[in-house]
Amino acid sequence: MSGSVPRWQWFHDYFAPTEVHLHGYKRMLFQKETPYQLLEIVDSPYFGRMLILDGDVQSSERDEYIYHEALVQPAMVLHPNPRRVLVMGGGEGATLREVLKHKSVEKALMFDLDPEVVNACRELLPEWSAGAFDDPRTELYFGDARALLFNYQGEPFDVIISDLTDPFQEGPSYLLFTREFFQLVREKLSPQGVFALQASLLRNLTYEMHRAIRATLKEVFPIVHSYFAYVQAFDTTWGFALASNSLDPQEISPQEIDRRISFRISGELKYYDGETHISLFHLPKDIRTLISQGGPIIEDKKPFWLPRKGNE
Repeated sequence: MSGSVPRWQWFHDYFAPTEVHLHGYKRMLFQKETPYQLLEIVDSPYFGRMLILDGDVQSSERDEYIYHEALVQPAMVLHPNPRRVLVMGGGEGATLREVLKHKSVEKALMFDLDPEVVNACRELLPEWSAGAFDDPRTELYFGDARALLFNYQGEPFDVIISDLTDPFQEGPSYLLFTREFFQLVREKLSPQGVFALQASLLRNLTYEMHRAIRATLKEVFPIVHSYFAYVQAFDTTWGFALASNSLDPQEISPQEIDRRISFRISGELKYYDGETHISLFHLPKDIRTLISQGGPIIEDKKPFWLPRKGNE
């Protein structure tokens, strides 16, 4: 075989101090240490453009739709008429994009901590948001999501989506996964409100954070379900959680989900439908056993930190 081997640049995405996924990329499109995190956007020959925060892959051009549809659509479709929606985090704008596919949405607020992430994504990853930031239903606010939510005095939200970074030690999100914060979320929801959140890795060797999030949610909400999807750019199954006062995602049929999608959605869903919904919420036995054992309750004074990537 003739020809030279391409000289890629590499970055390390750590799962544990001794487990790492190497991603090769052609060029660094953007790199900046913001006041909150290290922001990088790279051009990968395999995944296309990739957003990386503090060395942790957030999404990739080729498969971001899997993560974002899995995060947003189960909660949006479950609610009978989602009109007012809050997105926390999600600087790429893709989470907001999925929310705005629903014709019933009248107002979508987005709280994001880091304007530099949003600005870089609007410039370099415009397909992620697909015009969502310019939609007249969107209201974008920058600042700490907890403070913004505490001070919010408007009508209750029908759906709240948390697309926040994992709670790394001394990172910007560690107080956004506590019982106190989840109680605040519940107070801001309408009676049939639904709360969905990204809830860290969920596999049989890395589940402790998800289990703690699930246990903490169960202290606040009467209905809590874990679910997961495999995201190739993450090289793992990723965990999510859905919580509600009254609506159960396991009590809606795939036929009803498909019916709601057909008349509610403007645009395309490439991943989520009724059949996918069933698979998302049916976890394998080993995972069910691990997360059913309960976990520490995360509190403001007792946060459950993840170590920084690559550190003991």
